[in-house]
Amino acid sequence: MYAGITQSEMARELFMSESQYCRKENGQVRTSLSEAKKIGEFLNMNENVVEKFWMADQIYDLMRINKDLFYESMKIVEAYFDNYDECIEIPNKSCSFSSLEERIRSRKKK
Repeated sequence: MYAGITQSEMARELFMSESQYCRKENGQVRTSLSEAKKIGEFLNMNENVVEKFWMADQIYDLMRINKDLFYESMKIVEAYFDNYDECIEIPNKSCSFSSLEERIRSRKKK
């Protein structure tokens, strides 16, 4: 029960069986973003907060698969969003994430 709402009530709100909702709540089955938004709406939660926690949960699940591969992938994503000219090259493993200010300073030095 969360905020006085039973699993049965939440399942009804989401148009699913109680056992299906229970599996989602226990992390056995992924919750879609639209389901997370419905839950947040039902609980009067800020939609932006719901989306952030949903995305964080997705990222965490990916990281648990292979932590090293996850960090390498995040470097590629970071390069893509920073629009690096050299984003085709995969950053070397010893590179660490840096703040936006550090990236801007390093670009100016080049």
